[in-house]
Amino acid sequence: MTADERRERMRRVLDLMWNQGELAACADLCAPNCTFHDPSFEVDGVEGFQRQVRELRTANPDLHMDIHDVVVEGDLCAVRWTMGGTARAEFRGLPATGKTYVMSGMLFGKWADDRVVEMWTNYDLLGALQQLGIIPEMASRESAG
Repeated sequence: MTADERRERMRRVLDLMWNQGELAACADLCAPNCTFHDPSFEVDGVEGFQRQVRELRTANPDLHMDIHDVVVEGDLCAVRWTMGGTARAEFRGLPATGKTYVMSGMLFGKWADDRVVEMWTNYDLLGALQQLGIIPEMASRESAG
């Protein structure tokens, strides 16, 4: 698989899953034994990734991911994205606040042949929780001093 094919597959599948709710598309991207590393929530394999997407889309019916960059180098792929939505239902212990949020994030994937076999993700959960009113925002230096 060429770098351009990997780049296009990553963009297409992330759009199908996150924006359109087509969870079966995950099988087109991830190997059955794919390992996921998420700093905030346990993701147990491909089924766990699909469950996370389904639950987050249920809790945030207007959820949308914008993919800004996809960089491919050999068997590695980096994706820079922004995601936002409105917390309409509970998600893994986080309450529905009715507020909207936008958070930025990145993921890093390792490919073997034509599938991702390991994926790391990192995102601004603190900023999202502050926007949702779950965690108070920090005072600015000007107002604190």
